[in-house]
Amino acid sequence: MTFYSALLPPRHGQADGPAGWPVMVACRMSWLVLACGWLGLLLRGCPVSGLLAGGCCILLRHVLPLSVALPVLAGGHLFLALNAPQLREWELRLRGYRPASGVYATDPKGALLRWMDHDRSRSLSSVS
Repeated sequence: MTFYSALLPPRHGQADGPAGWPVMVACRMSWLVLACGWLGLLLRGCPVSGLLAGGCCILLRHVLPLSVALPVLAGGHLFLALNAPQLREWELRLRGYRPASGVYATDPKGALLRWMDHDRSRSLSSVS
């Protein structure tokens, strides 16, 4: 089971359909970010964090010799992969999303269903 944090969309854009549902962020290490580094963050929907990390990686590569830069960059990949959920939540908060209570589930769709079961203000019949 994985813990999923729920982030609700901005209030000014409330909709009854899928656009009004929360974004469920899995609190676990991102294998994509571990393998691809800052490019993985960009693919996960974190443009600010991804571009900041990419700039730091490029700067480190030009400042440090290759024998020192490779272990530092590998450690950076691991650091970004372990903190990818927090970075994703931060970026969503920058866009106006607000945190709500999270749930434990095996997949994102199951997490959404469990969250909607706890929050009776939303209809379960609209989830397919």
